[in-house]
Amino acid sequence: MVIQTKIILIVSTETILNVSPINLFLGTFLVMGIVAIYWWGRRRWHLTQKLLPDQLVPNSQKIQATPSHLKNYSPWHNRVAQSSVTPEKPNKIINQLLSDLRLIFKYMRTYWSPYWGISVVSTLCLIAKPAYQLLAAQKLGVAIDQGGAALVDTAILLASLLPIAFGLSLLGERLSARLSSRIANDIRYDLFTHLQALSQEFHKKTRLGELLAHFSVDTIKVEFALGQEVVMSISDGIMILVNLGFMIRMSASLTAISLLPMLLMLPAIAYLMVRMSRQNLKANNQNASMMDAVQEGIRSQPFILGYGLQSLFAGYFGDELQRLEDKQTEGKFSIRLFQQAALFSAYLLSAWIMGVGGIYVLSGSITVGTWVALFTIFHNMYDGLIFLLSIRIVRWVESSVGMRRIDTVLEKPALIVDAEDAYPLPLFQNKISLEHLSFGYATTSNASTGEVVPKQLDEINLEIDAGQFVAFVGASGAGKSTIFNLLMRFYDASEGRIAIDGHDLRNITQKSLRSQTGVVLQETFLFNTSIMDNIRIARPEATEQEVIKATQSAELHEFVSSLPQGYRTVIGEGGGRLSGGQRQRIAIARALLKSPTILFLDEATSGLSADIADAITQTITNLAGKHTIIMITHQLKESVDADRIFVLDAGRLVEQGTHEELITHSHYYRHLWDIQNTTAIANL
Repeated sequence: MVIQTKIILIVSTETILNVSPINLFLGTFLVMGIVAIYWWGRRRWHLTQKLLPDQLVPNSQKIQATPSHLKNYSPWHNRVAQSSVTPEKPNKIINQLLSDLRLIFKYMRTYWSPYWGISVVSTLCLIAKPAYQLLAAQKLGVAIDQGGAALVDTAILLASLLPIAFGLSLLGERLSARLSSRIANDIRYDLFTHLQALSQEFHKKTRLGELLAHFSVDTIKVEFALGQEVVMSISDGIMILVNLGFMIRMSASLTAISLLPMLLMLPAIAYLMVRMSRQNLKANNQNASMMDAVQEGIRSQPFILGYGLQSLFAGYFGDELQRLEDKQTEGKFSIRLFQQAALFSAYLLSAWIMGVGGIYVLSGSITVGTWVALFTIFHNMYDGLIFLLSIRIVRWVESSVGMRRIDTVLEKPALIVDAEDAYPLPLFQNKISLEHLSFGYATTSNASTGEVVPKQLDEINLEIDAGQFVAFVGASGAGKSTIFNLLMRFYDASEGRIAIDGHDLRNITQKSLRSQTGVVLQETFLFNTSIMDNIRIARPEATEQEVIKATQSAELHEFVSSLPQGYRTVIGEGGGRLSGGQRQRIAIARALLKSPTILFLDEATSGLSADIADAITQTITNLAGKHTIIMITHQLKESVDADRIFVLDAGRLVEQGTHEELITHSHYYRHLWDIQNTTAIANL
């Protein structure tokens, strides 16, 4: 503080008072002219990409480039859609700023408002240090006018208040840090739970890397703003207003003249804010694309290795990194450009108030002590203003980018929701009915163009009695999996209905429906944990004996018991340490642990070898009578022992009966049976 005071006094007495007002005005407006030239020439901003600075950075010696004739064949080529062009008209800039502000206030209302009480406490604590600086500036001005004795008293007072100010500031920092983490987890939780409610269609169309980026990059950016930045921005804003109030009280006219350059710089600052937001949105989108490329590259490793494509895919990934580098360079430079513009504005204000203040001192309008106090207060204010513009606003803009990306997911409506008057499904006892059931997968394209949605199922009528083993069979695309999706209520019927004991699936709660079902899918997902935990996850409260009983029913107990660690054996990522048949038996055991009244099997043996598929089919057959079993399969031999077989063709139910009845009296089923058996014999 003493060194700062000496510098101020030297500048004020030896330099500032000698500055010609004409030169000061000319210099200021020259700088503003340069800013104006940049403003009107921003249409040619893309030329900066070809300027010398980027060319000075040597190319990476690690990243391998894809040969030019192969670049367009990358699976990730042009995967990121181009963001909208930076707006050129002032009204579009204002609209963009207002849009970002509305989104920020929306997220503050949702995630910050529950913690407003502790935020107020944190804000008050954070005000302690700038309040101390304001008090120091005011006392300094008085002491300069009163003499050395007052300086000593001021030093003692400030020294005694310093630990209190910093202690309160640290308390505020701790509270705001905890607040940031809590709000970020609230967002992650909402994002995760909303993803669980979204349709299968959404998950099929959305890239995994994009979703992972929401939980990492996007949420981290939002975390900074909605936690610490809220309280710090509020405290900074409060202290700027308080400092401004003190300045106005000392000299209203000098304060008004001093702030004139800031008003003239606001349009350029606003434009740079919008540009920074758009460039960083492009960078975040490209980062999500890169993460998607990483996960696809890892999952396709056997394919890449098998075809000897390591070098080619290294080049493809290098191209992806080059695109990311370009977008991130523009994004980071847009931030630095905004920060430098804000810093330039603050320094310009400092020079301006020095010159104007010098004129006021020379004219006798204010004393030297008043001017020193006023300049020190102003210096503290523009320090806060610099930080607010160059750091806080940058983080707010970055967070708005994250909010926009996250909001695209949170705003997606869940297609299947419980009705307001939905009730729990009573225990299934009698029959499942499909009554005049029709369905078509509606798409965004269909909705926007008004096209007729093609039907995957058309006028299906059938009944399944409790305890029956039934199978839906047919060629690929016949509608088997659509039947499964509707029975599980992953989708709702377009026409007609599905009823369980007369209860329409749309009128019961999804939780009660799923509590009575067990599912074995074509692709079994296993967690990288023990066999015991993988089975028990279907019913976490189950005892070890219940898990073992389910495993015995799935005919897997002997294999598990033979392992050195038995049920505690960790099976690796995706169950990679087990065979396909063993993974499917774990899936069956997991389903049986729930003691489901209805057991769904969707292509449960697809992709398995014939002998393993036959063994699992026999296991399933042994469960008949204990559960209502609904099997979806294209392998007719798996349905031979079913009580009833429903034959689908092009979305219509064309035949039904037992295997013997269909073989004897049907045409289409017999045709499919002959084709599959002829193929099987030919493959022997």
